[in-house]
Amino acid sequence: MGHNYAKPFRAEGRLAQLISRLPDEWGVEIERPPNGGWMISVQKSDGEVISGPPESSLLAAWEAMWRLLGPPEKRARHTL
Repeated sequence: MGHNYAKPFRAEGRLAQLISRLPDEWGVEIERPPNGGWMISVQKSDGEVISGPPESSLLAAWEAMWRLLGPPEKRARHTL
């Protein structure tokens, strides 16, 4: 009898999942500052720009951005 165990996401899978959840109307800027690390800025369709803090990895920068954006209902397409 087989079991369907969910495979944990690797870093690439988690990154792809985060990116796929962005509304098409939003702009994204990924920066790599001279002192190292990564920064993500998101421009919402209403023009508001939210910039995340510098992080050591690209995945950590995306996760920090999602924490800044708030719960999913705040990011929902119908509230843009």
